[in-house]
Amino acid sequence: MSGTKIAILASYLVLALVAVMADGLLSSYAMYVLGGLALAHLVEIVLFYKRCQQAGGSLPVHVLSVFLFGIFHVKELEKAAQ
Repeated sequence: MSGTKIAILASYLVLALVAVMADGLLSSYAMYVLGGLALAHLVEIVLFYKRCQQAGGSLPVHVLSVFLFGIFHVKELEKAAQ
């Protein structure tokens, strides 16, 4: 797993911890950010679904990776295809 993907997972963890443990406004902002990221990555899944199908390997793993990492996973798919 690349350093970028590890940093993204760490960011999600921090946001989730803030959303659960913080009080009031900070918790709300963390939830809004997480919700916005989820919506953005769902759009990316729709946009890059065909590329995930063409990549070979496990389609569910590719779709989950696009949901978690977005364009960073798609760039890895393109790099592997060359």
